[in-house]
Amino acid sequence: MNAKKRGKTMRGGLAAAAALAMVLSGCGSDQKQAAEGTAGAGKDAISVSIYDRGQIPKEEGTYADNRWTKWIDENGPVDVEFVPIPRNESQQKYSMLFASGDAPDLVLEYDTDFLNSLWTQKQLLPLDELIESGSTEYKALLEKVPALRTLGTKPDGKLYGIGMVTKPEVLGAMVIRQDWLDKLGLEVPQTVDELYAVADAFANGDPDGNGVKDTFGMNLSQFASFYVDAMFQNEMFIIEDGQLVRQFDRIKPAYDFKKKLFENGIVDKDFLSDKNGQKAEQDFASGKLGIYLAYRSVISKNFDTLKNTDPNAKITAMAFPESPFGRFGPDFNPSIQITGAVNANAKNPEAVMDYIDFMVTPSTVETLTNGVEGEHYTREGDTIKPIDEQKNETEMGYLNDYRMFMPKYILDSGNVDGRQLDSKDPVDREWLAIAAEMDKLYLDPAHPHPGFTHAKFRPSLDKAMTTTFNDGWNNMNDTMAKAVVSGSGYSVDQGVADVKKSWDASGGPALEDWYAKWYQDNKDSWIFMEQLYTMKFE
Repeated sequence: MNAKKRGKTMRGGLAAAAALAMVLSGCGSDQKQAAEGTAGAGKDAISVSIYDRGQIPKEEGTYADNRWTKWIDENGPVDVEFVPIPRNESQQKYSMLFASGDAPDLVLEYDTDFLNSLWTQKQLLPLDELIESGSTEYKALLEKVPALRTLGTKPDGKLYGIGMVTKPEVLGAMVIRQDWLDKLGLEVPQTVDELYAVADAFANGDPDGNGVKDTFGMNLSQFASFYVDAMFQNEMFIIEDGQLVRQFDRIKPAYDFKKKLFENGIVDKDFLSDKNGQKAEQDFASGKLGIYLAYRSVISKNFDTLKNTDPNAKITAMAFPESPFGRFGPDFNPSIQITGAVNANAKNPEAVMDYIDFMVTPSTVETLTNGVEGEHYTREGDTIKPIDEQKNETEMGYLNDYRMFMPKYILDSGNVDGRQLDSKDPVDREWLAIAAEMDKLYLDPAHPHPGFTHAKFRPSLDKAMTTTFNDGWNNMNDTMAKAVVSGSGYSVDQGVADVKKSWDASGGPALEDWYAKWYQDNKDSWIFMEQLYTMKFE
């Protein structure tokens, strides 16, 4: 039964009496409520969303009912009804729940644009007074990390969002076959012109030595195309000459580069149909791809297969090559992120705040990260040692979304990309060295991801401007992809002209004016890209 409809659970003997009455009444649906009331007698009840990724092992239960939801209820200050939200349809599900009045009290969602939309619809509760009068742990976290308050505050000056603090994490990455470079007498490319030359050699110079033209120089599928854009600073809005502007002059060089790769057979001709990147994964893992741009976790996963395919294969992490606009880096998870908000119609906001405080308490963070001592891990000095990694994966592999607003920075997980730092496996050791080099290359403030701030930190827009922004982004990518694969029938120059025309017709100039004014009003107080690389929390 929905916790909002139950309201506040009765306390003490009244709760037990009410539970008994419901059992005696024979109401089957209420028997569950009675059992919950008895188990958590004296506790208030709240509802909290949890992503349903369809990945929890059957023996562990469901996302709403498993060993960790039980642990939270048994050890926390409130009874929690977890409301599963399909991960790939979260916004549709939330929209239906809000429309029916059944949205959970605590809404957890990674998409800050969607959280912003809930605010514009007046669906969220301001938290300033609630935190000041009823919080200890989260209040202390805001004092330690004031940027959380900055990001969670809306244009009305009130705080609505709650967020997590973590260590910065590399997402995108670029690796190159070092053994192919050595065979062909080449160096790791440092500029986009050198990148093209090396990719061409990998596609046409028989780097695997089998006498067959069956290798690709690099990939353009899925995120790889965006990483090429990043090399040329082809973002929609950038800071230039002290102004926040919508740029168009980076589009042409970025897509001229992609078109040249495509027309000369250096990339897979079917890259547009490889929407989830699986074909590029297979090419890399089977030893047929020389330069691979993808999520670091995806590269790591396929690195093992590559080493099984060819034990002599050697890859090197490489910095994004320099373009005429500078040298930039791939996308990353910053140290802070707004990941949730409280429903404006929550029946008991104080109980929600009690839950938030419990979940950010260091002992809770430790348990929901490492498990139970003696059952999932042991301690050797300051080092956490898993007892049974396979068992831990089964029993804890689905826990990440329960930690969506936790201060994860306070713990060292002891692993990188799922590989233990003290692993003796040679493939693990090789990858750990590659990953360390990625951190060095991609978390460098001298070579940031392009754009004026992280996508998660862009200012809130109203519905019309959000549509203009999203349509402008999608139109640019769709139009310019057509220019890449259409040969002489549709040029890059024509594509850029059409992108500009569509932007102007869809209200783009008004959005440019809004962003320009917003920047002048907030340039001394907002969190911009360069700051995200220097934030450190101990």
